[in-house]
Amino acid sequence: MTIMPSDLPMNHLGVAEELTDAMPEVFPLFEQVQKMARLGVNVQFTVAPSTIIATITVAPDAATVLPALLAEIDNVRPVKLESGRLAALGEMLQGTVTMRVVIPEGWVTQEELAVLTGAAAADPSALL
Repeated sequence: MTIMPSDLPMNHLGVAEELTDAMPEVFPLFEQVQKMARLGVNVQFTVAPSTIIATITVAPDAATVLPALLAEIDNVRPVKLESGRLAALGEMLQGTVTMRVVIPEGWVTQEELAVLTGAAAADPSALL
């Protein structure tokens, strides 16, 4: 996957062709995201020049998927969002996509999230 710099010149025909090429890719992605939404996992993609951010919000009912989900993300680490909510931040696809996993409120403490993300060492059997 290559993310192109945002300052490359594009003409209007090139933009229209890119849009036409990209649209068929959206529907399979939509189907996969819908499957996750039914399980209580909401995914929002933000695409900007040279940046892709996937914000994954996990509902309390689906909190048990967090360990498996976090295991799929590279360089995952605990963070606290501006809102005060806990999240795990990492990358995917060789660091080209930033993944932000928003944890259900009250599901884990900041220390427990550090253990789940591998940022701290502890016996996880005593935590959850």
